Amino acid sequence: MRCIVKKTLDVAKAQGADVLVQVKANQPELLAACESLAKHTKPLDITVDVDKGHGRLEKRTTQVFEPTKGWLPSPWESLIVAVIGVHRQTTLRTPHKGRGSREETAWYVCTTRLTAVEFGAAIRGHWGIEAQHHVRDVTFREDACRIRANPTIMARLRTMALNILRHNRVQHISETIFRNAVSFEHLISLKGL
Repeated sequence: MRCIVKKTLDVAKAQGADVLVQVKANQPELLAACESLAKHTKPLDITVDVDKGHGRLEKRTTQVFEPTKGWLPSPWESLIVAVIGVHRQTTLRTPHKGRGSREETAWYVCTTRLTAVEFGAAIRGHWGIEAQHHVRDVTFREDACRIRANPTIMARLRTMALNILRHNRVQHISETIFRNAVSFEHLISLKGL
């Protein structure tokens, strides 16, 4: 598993494409180099975004660094043009649990250089995709599915169901699925069926 990200960058570069990928603990040398770069060099660009809603205040600071020659591990040096750090400070306020906060920094590498605003938007867009996967796994329990013969058929049916619900601007997927299960009239009232 250690070389999958590097292979992805190699293939992208060979095809003339650019890639932005997150550096995780399975790349310990590269992760340490990214963290060290941030401690010892000034960022080229910084942007701060603040989102507020659902009892949560989130502040994201996106910093773009240029790796100097010899800073990154040698297999990566020719591929990586920018190192991006996204520091998130999340403050939660719920009526029953009071206040809580957490901080985390995620590291990304890219084969091209963009502004901090552009990197922030690209990374945030990817989180949106992850949210879709969360709905599929939590509500539809897709990862727990035990179907082994033609599992793509069920995946397509789940996708169709999710698309119909999204088309109807459903906010609470699990509640609507339950309501549809107990009320055929509610189910057939959805547009797109």
